[in-house]
Amino acid sequence: MYAKVLIDIKHEDVNRFFDYVVPPSLAHEIERGMRVLVPFGNQERMGYVIELVDESIQASKEIIALLDVIPSITDEMFTLIDHIIKQTNDLYAAVFETVVPAEIGLDYYQDITLVDARGVAQDFLDLFQQKNVLTLSKGNHTYDYLMRKYVKSKAITVTPSYRQKTDEKRLYTYTFNPNHTYEKAHHYPKLKTLDLKGYVKHELHAIGFTDGQIKTLLSHEVFLREKKTVERKISHVYRLHDKDVKLTEEQQLAFDTVQTHRHTYQTYVLKGVTGSGKTELYIKWIEEVLKNQQQALVLVPEIALIAPMAQRLESVFKEIVIYHSHLSKGERLDQYMKVKRGEAQIVLGTRSAVFLPLDKLGIIVIDEAHDGSYEQIDRTTYDAITMARLRAKYHQCPLILGSATPSIVSMYRALQKKDVLLELKERPFGIKEPMIELVDMREELKQKNTSMFSRRLKQAIDDRLVKKEQTMILFNRKGYAPFVMCRQCGHVPTCPTCGISLTYYQQDETLKCHYCGHEEAFTKTCHVCHEQAIKPVGVGIEQVERELKKTFPKAEVIRMDANVTKTKGAHEMIWHDFEHEKADILLGTQMIAKGMDFPKVTLVGVLMADMMLKTPSYRASEDAYMLLAQVVGRSGRRTPGEAIIQGYDLEHYAIKDVLSGYDAFYEEALYERKINGYEPFNHVYQVLAEGEGYLKTYQQLFQLKKALLTNKHIDVLGPVPAYIKKKNERYRFIITIKTTLSSNQAIFEAMATVKNDQIAVRFYAIIDQ
Repeated sequence: MYAKVLIDIKHEDVNRFFDYVVPPSLAHEIERGMRVLVPFGNQERMGYVIELVDESIQASKEIIALLDVIPSITDEMFTLIDHIIKQTNDLYAAVFETVVPAEIGLDYYQDITLVDARGVAQDFLDLFQQKNVLTLSKGNHTYDYLMRKYVKSKAITVTPSYRQKTDEKRLYTYTFNPNHTYEKAHHYPKLKTLDLKGYVKHELHAIGFTDGQIKTLLSHEVFLREKKTVERKISHVYRLHDKDVKLTEEQQLAFDTVQTHRHTYQTYVLKGVTGSGKTELYIKWIEEVLKNQQQALVLVPEIALIAPMAQRLESVFKEIVIYHSHLSKGERLDQYMKVKRGEAQIVLGTRSAVFLPLDKLGIIVIDEAHDGSYEQIDRTTYDAITMARLRAKYHQCPLILGSATPSIVSMYRALQKKDVLLELKERPFGIKEPMIELVDMREELKQKNTSMFSRRLKQAIDDRLVKKEQTMILFNRKGYAPFVMCRQCGHVPTCPTCGISLTYYQQDETLKCHYCGHEEAFTKTCHVCHEQAIKPVGVGIEQVERELKKTFPKAEVIRMDANVTKTKGAHEMIWHDFEHEKADILLGTQMIAKGMDFPKVTLVGVLMADMMLKTPSYRASEDAYMLLAQVVGRSGRRTPGEAIIQGYDLEHYAIKDVLSGYDAFYEEALYERKINGYEPFNHVYQVLAEGEGYLKTYQQLFQLKKALLTNKHIDVLGPVPAYIKKKNERYRFIITIKTTLSSNQAIFEAMATVKNDQIAVRFYAIIDQ
């Protein structure tokens, strides 16, 4: 028997499968999708079994070991992998890295054993720290020359080794043995209080046993010790409280529609105004799925929405698995292993949770399904909603796309009868949607109001402070100021690798690049003219926070943006504090706009709403409308509310239609898309070229454009400089491709004809690079 194995190395030279001999000892255990350890070159590497075959003319080396008891990649996951590869043409190893959790990958090391210290330099000996074995990461090449020298002189030996990136947590447990024969056991009266369960040592300490007593009782077999895997519990700050929900007529109709066809695949677009009770419907559907001994997968777009959704789910269901990037590596591994062992009934997570190996799916729910966060545009590109469609088809179960503002593509599919539209047009209990007011800041300037807050918004906030009600303010720009500039010579500090202006953060006194992470200290001295004239330009969220506190000194203000939510649990703590009225005003970027339900919020303010339309993307209008409509919906969830939207250019339909409603916006946006040939009328992709030479990089992409235009089903825009024109000292250009072709093979074939080792050309199935 032979196995075709994919090696976990992301490089074009190894972007294929390698044949290995399956030794007789593994022949009855090995399965497709298992991780294996194999010899590769002069090292040992992890690989994935892609296929088992009876014949091979290439295989000469044996598989060393199996790393799985059950496969890490199921047949269903192979279906998703195949789709991504066909869609993106990415390296196999990169796609597998996307689908399989990083925590079960391997880290590679070199174990260096000191055989003879004579003749070995002291600074190299010091590395051993009086031990005989030194372990170095495989990627550490600092000592390569010395290691070759000492191996040759037989002073050291070097052995390759590996470890799983993250291990399950194991602890010793102590179980009381009622059949012991220890005669002095009566000297330990606390033994009578013990159950026949396994206790960890700190639990025995809490009961009153000392380390010495535990050791004595263990030696006389009164305690039996066993090493067990222990799950790392994810802690929350919220309290559980269930709602007694009686479905409205609209909700009942939606519920029944899905229930009637719950054993067949169908995508349902659940379009419900904010506060209409979509979450209550999710819960009712999940209850039915669990009765049928099946599993449910629930996705939210942002980590900030995990806690509110988890609170609702855990108040009804016994236990849920939570999976997102802000968990520790150990917690993520534990949650993944729970799913892999079939112990999970309900999984709640962000985008990457769509790949978890649930084998009895009965429903997939995607909340706030319009959100762009479901698309991964860095690394391997994929759309979690597309992955969810494939999974729902595989399991023949319903897929629910819930949103107050469905994406243009989702709504178009529903109206074309490809998906089923379910509508909730009313909030329960007769609660009205908030009153919305647009405020033109140009008029405020004419009235000598130079504040970033209109007079109307100031008055409304003061009113809420008097009534002990809460306010949410949306300002979708990070930092204190978008950039800083020398007022003497006009110099703007830019990122040394990306070439874009650095954002100023006053609290840290730093300048940061939002794309590559470059960071440097802020100084008022200009590097060009050497005058102390560097000052912030424009407005960032930190400046808004300062002005809020200055304008409303008695108000408690908390901020929620990427900069204050870096630490684990920060999203949940901010949400919890505001829900429990520890602040009067919540200021935030787009992460506060979706899915949050604060009963005391009766006012939402939006600053510089028209700024959202300045993004160089054909989806800018859609993104702006969705964000505005969503944040407006945070107001008046229990008592009447209002929303005040400020801006300098409020005539665009994406802003005006917040007053008119979703249907008006959809008609205008769809017409604009049709005129310009964008989705849903064409598939839209981008190709990005990066190279050291400006002209050569442009020419390379222009040659690709000419090759693509020979196909009558393909149209190409560009080349133009990318949004980030230069990154890591390489110039960047893009072309945008519009096509009616369902397969991307013609695009990949054209890319192959203009391949160049000096210029990297990459295809993006999801645009806006």
